Amino acid sequence: MFNGEDFITAKGVTLSREFSGENNLWVRLFLQGEGVVSLSSKNFRGDSEPFVWAIYSFRKKSRSAKYFVSDIEVKDDMLALRRSRETILTASKWSKLLAKYMPHEQPDDELLAVLYWNMKLLATPSVPYHVPDWRFLWQWIELWGLAPDIVGFHKANSFSDNEIRLLVQIISLSAKGVIRLFARPIDTTIRENIFIVAAKLAAKFLCQI
Repeated sequence: MFNGEDFITAKGVTLSREFSGENNLWVRLFLQGEGVVSLSSKNFRGDSEPFVWAIYSFRKKSRSAKYFVSDIEVKDDMLALRRSRETILTASKWSKLLAKYMPHEQPDDELLAVLYWNMKLLATPSVPYHVPDWRFLWQWIELWGLAPDIVGFHKANSFSDNEIRLLVQIISLSAKGVIRLFARPIDTTIRENIFIVAAKLAAKFLCQI
C-alpha cells in the first residue's frame, strides 16, 4: 500500500470510523490511487467524520505499523447529506458494501468518482434519496462488468416502458443533469417504489463476486 514510505497524501473520503478504547480511532478510507484502506490513529479530528471528502496526509511513526494523521484538508463536508435519516442510512449502506466487496488496498479511481457524484445527488434535497441509491449501485456493477443489458433486464423484471426509459435517462445523465431532471414533475405513471426495487435488484449482482 505505502511501498515502505513514511508519508502518503491522497484525495478521498472517510467511509466509516470506530472508536477503540478511550483515545484510539479506527478509520476506513477510500483513497485515490490507494483504494480502501484502514488506519488506526489517536489524532483524527472532527473533520474525519464519515462521508467527508478531503486530502488526507499521514505519517508513519518509527518502528510502528500504525499511520498517524498529519493533516486533513476538507474539500467537501457533504453536510447536506446528513439532512435526514434516509440519506445517512443510504450512504452508510454504500460504505458497508464498499468495505465488503472492494479488494483491500486496490485502487479504483473510477468507482471513487462515481461514489462522489452520487453522494452529491444524495445531498440534493430535490432528488429523492432512492434515486442515487439505485444509480450508484448500477454504475458500480457496470464499471465492474457485472451489469446486464439495462433494458432487457428491467423488462424481464416487469418494469414498464416509461420506467425503463427513466432509468436509462438517469444513467446517461451527469449528476447535474439528474438534478435538472428532478426539478420538474416526473411522469405520474412511474411507480413510487421503482428505484427501491431497482436498487435491490442491482445489489444482487455484487453478491456474485
